[in-house]
Amino acid sequence: MRTILFCVILYIPAVIFAQMTEREQQVLDEINLVRTHPADYIKYIDPFLEYWNSSSAEKATAEELKKELKKLQPLQPLEFSSVLYESAKKHGEYIVKTGEFVHSDCNCGENIQYGNSEVRNAVIDLLIDNGVPGRGHRKNILNPEYKYFAAYEVTKTIGDMDYIFIQQFDW
Repeated sequence: MRTILFCVILYIPAVIFAQMTEREQQVLDEINLVRTHPADYIKYIDPFLEYWNSSSAEKATAEELKKELKKLQPLQPLEFSSVLYESAKKHGEYIVKTGEFVHSDCNCGENIQYGNSEVRNAVIDLLIDNGVPGRGHRKNILNPEYKYFAAYEVTKTIGDMDYIFIQQFDW
């Protein structure tokens, strides 16, 4: 019996054992913090705006976000998905190979963020979503139907872009 079990374990695909790095896990933790405590998360927005010396347009968009978070009921935390992780990783490898900063053709929600070395700043930047009329990044993070998540960090600089995080969401 042990021999059979050992053989079965050898043939389990490696994707099952995929794990995010510590920084990628921090992205999931940060997103779960805003999802599970939306009103409490408001306290992090103004320091972000001050740190980046934000424009009046970004400040106005941040005010819109704060109003939304104040009204939002807590959401379920997202769970890590090794399938989404492999998908995000594959797309990150494509970005490195081609130098093209584009969304993938995955059948899931996807955010791509760059330029923030601090995880919290990366998440807040997507939540504010300044300059994105449909607020698609914010909608992905705060979508109550999403259950699964993975983040992949591209560790190479692509052109003038660094600290690139690819986030994927699914139900």
